[in-house]
Amino acid sequence: MTDSNKGDNPTLFATEFAKEYKELGYNLDFTIDSLETEIDKILERNYKTNDEIRWKLESLLTAYIGECICKIFRGVWTGKFYGPKNPNGVNYYLCEITINNQRFYPSRFVEYYFSNGKESEGTFKNYLFKKKLNEWNVKL
Repeated sequence: MTDSNKGDNPTLFATEFAKEYKELGYNLDFTIDSLETEIDKILERNYKTNDEIRWKLESLLTAYIGECICKIFRGVWTGKFYGPKNPNGVNYYLCEITINNQRFYPSRFVEYYFSNGKESEGTFKNYLFKKKLNEWNVKL
């Protein structure tokens, strides 16, 4: 049984996800380029998959995006992360990263995208560059 008060390790999930998706041809190397290009490719390819695959992918993308943000922008995991096999957590509300005293919820864009589509949410690249970098007061 999974302890609902204990989150999972997002770094471990992100690393495993990156390894698995590199074997599928995606360049998930924890760089800004991977956030700019590969996240959108994964989302577009999996937008119309079944709910079980999307739910798992939401969790894994949350881990990968969050870990990239931590590495690139010196963010810190300050919320709980729940992996795809942990039925007790909701990443949308609980998974957060803090960057320069600003909160970032890595699951939200992915969940909105899967619910509403690219037409509504746009690309992750635009989301990151137009909405988040200024908010965090960081430069590349």
